[in-house]
Order: sequence, then structure tokens, then C-alpha cells
Amino acid sequence: MTSNTRTRNTNWNGIFQDLFGDASMYNMKCHSAGPTPVNLSIKDPDQNGESLQDSSSGVVSTTTSTFKGSYSSSESLLDSRHSGWSSPTATPTMHSKSYVRQNKNQTRMHNLTNPHNNNNNNNNNNNHNNVNNTSSLGSFPNVDIINAKLNRIHLEKPPKLMLGMKKSKSQSRNSPFQYLSDDIIVKIFSNLTTNQLCKCSRVCKLWYRLSWDPTLWTSIVLNSITLDVDKALRCLTKQLSYNTPSVCVIIERINVNNCEKLTDKGLHTISKRCPELRKLEVHNCSNITNSALFDLISNCVNLEYLNVSGCLNITSISLANSILVRPSAHYLQQVYLLYLDMSDCCHLDDNGLEILALHCSRLQFLYLRRCSQITDKGLQHLTASCTGLKDLSISDCPNITDFGIMELSRMEPDLRYLSIAKCDKISDVGIKYIAQHSLKLRYLNCRGCEAISDDSLERVVKRCHRLRSLDVGKCDITDRGLFILAKHAPHLKRLSVKSCFAITDRGIMLLAEHCHHLQQLNIQDCHLSVDAYRTVKKNCHFCIIEHTNPGFY
Repeated sequence: MTSNTRTRNTNWNGIFQDLFGDASMYNMKCHSAGPTPVNLSIKDPDQNGESLQDSSSGVVSTTTSTFKGSYSSSESLLDSRHSGWSSPTATPTMHSKSYVRQNKNQTRMHNLTNPHNNNNNNNNNNNHNNVNNTSSLGSFPNVDIINAKLNRIHLEKPPKLMLGMKKSKSQSRNSPFQYLSDDIIVKIFSNLTTNQLCKCSRVCKLWYRLSWDPTLWTSIVLNSITLDVDKALRCLTKQLSYNTPSVCVIIERINVNNCEKLTDKGLHTISKRCPELRKLEVHNCSNITNSALFDLISNCVNLEYLNVSGCLNITSISLANSILVRPSAHYLQQVYLLYLDMSDCCHLDDNGLEILALHCSRLQFLYLRRCSQITDKGLQHLTASCTGLKDLSISDCPNITDFGIMELSRMEPDLRYLSIAKCDKISDVGIKYIAQHSLKLRYLNCRGCEAISDDSLERVVKRCHRLRSLDVGKCDITDRGLFILAKHAPHLKRLSVKSCFAITDRGIMLLAEHCHHLQQLNIQDCHLSVDAYRTVKKNCHFCIIEHTNPGFY
């Protein structure tokens, strides 16, 4: 059975409505009808209730009875014999049937009482009938009178009389989208989220065809804590499997961050149907486990970007056992994984880090924030295999010491980004090793490392000439350190000396006079005066200053 046959037999509208909700907010039809005229006809018993207008004049009749007073006849408005508006007292009018009957009865009684006047009366009656016939032919009400009477109808929008034309079907008017080419509509759709695209596909046939254009589905983003993500991924990948029923080759990026309902079933669906996947983000998805992650890495051999931060069930023991036991473990050696974020995976330890380093040796960006079980031994395994690391974050890893930093310094000199914030066991010794080997360093974050002083800072700025961003907040930095920065790091763009209580106005002023390229300066909790603040503003025109002194505003 081909994919087209399966697509026709599947009620995708109902499935996506259950998943993503009603599409009423996107119900902008491409062929919208014009204003529907209000039916104002009164059923004529002589016409068996089928007359909606007067056939001779083309004037629409009325069926409304919400007037002041009531309509005295059930006949057409334009029939002079039957037209008339009765007051609440129902007084007969000149054209009503009751008035004609009353006039005939009075004439008959008068002829009986005066027989000698019969001949004259007959003549008069003939003349009178001729006059009545003549008046009945020319007694059609004036258009102004009709409109004046219709104004008495109590409606929110009073109907308009369409004189001189027969009632016809409402003329359809084109939607503005009809004047746009398919390419332009697809370009507009490219700015919509996955949820919005699924809703737009249920508006009309044109939008259904364009909303499933393959160029719109290289990326899937589902960020909802209530969405059944497993079912959504299964339906989307099945719908997008055009020529290959079992796999979906057009999807390259999937983002399901913060989806609490994502389970291993969803990851199994991705691993089976998305072989060309290059980027996957499952941040804060606490229900996925090691086995599903292993299957995904094994099958998606083109995966380059993986973010599993906050996935608490990703443990090093299960991950190591899965890799060693399964026969397809050799696939991990073929993974071209460049970016890996395992921050907040609190169960990751040195053994798990060793396995990852062995099978993901091409890593260039690795973030292990708040992985509290990692020690210097884990860094030793990492540096032995991942020699091409450019960005590394081990902030809030309290078990890392200077020995681990010494292992990092033995890597190839490609390290550009290093964050060791709140690793309070690191001192000037470790920083000096970094300065000696990592000559391409551009970003260094030592915030909270209280054992770091001006000595290691001097070594860093003298050796790492490409340094552009430095965070030494809560470190033992004084004005001497700022003098060194002003002299050897004139191209510095971002600097944080938050809570460096030994810094004074003199150090900040000298820094501002030499580092004109500063774009961001954090001096929170520093005891500085307004003069230092004004000096920075004067010399660094584009600098954003973060401070806690209310007198600076």
C-alpha cells in the first residue's frame, strides 16, 4: 500500500484537531461568500408558501413580524388589495377587505329601502366599480412609502430593498490570499510554528496542500506541557512520509523542550522514522531513559546537536551497561556528534563521561553544568579522547580541582570557551596552566572561585591576547588586576567584577580610559562613586553598566 493511499484513508483533520485544538482562529476561507441578504418574505397562501418575492416587480417581501403593531395581511407588500399596516386597535384601512365588504353591505341595504333609486344606483355602482378598478391598478405604494414603513421593523440591521432586480444567489468575493502565489503563501507559512501550521492545514484545500510543503517541515517544534507529544510525533512523521512510508527524510531538527509527556515511545518514533535528524532538543523531559537515548544515537548517525539537559533519568550506569551489552554499540563510533549539553544530569559520573568520550570523540561543544558527581578522573578521560573541544563548561561541579584543570591544559590549544564558575577548589595554579596552553581562549568565567587572584589574572591577559570576555566576580581581584587589564587587554568587551570589594574608583577609571571597546560592565555590589560611573560613560559610549547603586541613575 502506497503512502498516498494511506494518507487518503486517514482522517488527519480529526487527528490534528484532537492534538492541536480547534482551527477557528485560523478560519479565513479563501472563497468567502458575500453578505447574505435577510429573507423578508411573508408566505402567500395563494402561492403555497413558495413565493419569496413579487414576480412582477422584483421587490423582496418580508417575513418579519417584529414591528410596532402588526401586519394586517399575509399577502405581498406590493399588492394594493392586501397591503396595509394595522395599528394596535386593528382599525380597517381604505384598501382592506373588511372595508370593501362593509361598503357593499351598506349599499345593498340602501337599495332595499329605496327601490326607485335602483337604476341610479346601478349606474353609480358601475361607475364606482370602474373607478375602483382604475384606482386598484394605479394604487401601488410609492417606494418612499415602502421604505418608510419598513423602517418601523425592529431589527439589528434593517434590510435593504433591492428594487428592479430579481433575487439571486450571493456573489462570492475572493480572499486577499487568492491574489498571492503559492510561493509567497509558503513563505508566510514558514514563519508559523508547528502548532499553527497544523491548524492552518484545516482551513481550506489550498492551505492544506501548501501547509504540508516539504520545505516547511525540516524542523518540528513542540513545546507544551499538556500536548500528547508521543502521538503528535507519530502522526506528523507518518503524514510527512511521502515517498518512503517507513521513514521521514525531510526532518532535520526536532525541539520538544519542556514536554513533560514525552516518553521513550516518542524517542523510539524519532529514531525509527527520522534517519536524517541532525539536531534534537529534549530539555527538561524527565520521562526519557537511557535505553531510548541509546537507540536514538545508534540510529540517527547524522546527529550533530543533542541537548538532554535536565533529563534526570539519564544515568551513567544504565547508559554504560546499554552501550557495552548491545551488539549495535559500534554505531556510536560513527556518530558525528559535535554539540552535547548534559547540564543538570545529576546522575552522570566519571564512568558515564568516559563512555561518552570514547564514542563521541568528535565533540567540540560540551556543557556539564551542575553535574556534581564528576571529578578530576572524568576530566582525564575526557581530555584523552575529545581533543578537539572548543567550548567546555564544568561550572558548579564542586569536585573539580586544579588537577582536573591541569588535565584540560594538555588538550590541543583549541579551547576558546571555558567556564569553571563556582568550582571553589580551583586556584591560581590551575588558571596558570590554562593560560600557558590555551592561547586561543576568548571567554573565561571564574565567578565564585575565591582562590583566584591578580597573579593568575596577569598570566591570562599576557598570554591569551584574544580574550574578549572575562568574569572574575567574587574573586580576590584588586585595582592591580584592573591596571593589568587596562594595559594588556585593551580590546576587552565584557567584564564582570561583581562583589569584588577591593576595587575602588581609581581602578575603574583607569580601565575606562584604556578599554574603549567595553560593551558590558558589571560592578554590582562594588563600593564606587558617581565619578567612576561617569568616567565609564564618558569613555565607553556603548557600554551597558550593571550596578546596584541608586545614585547612578
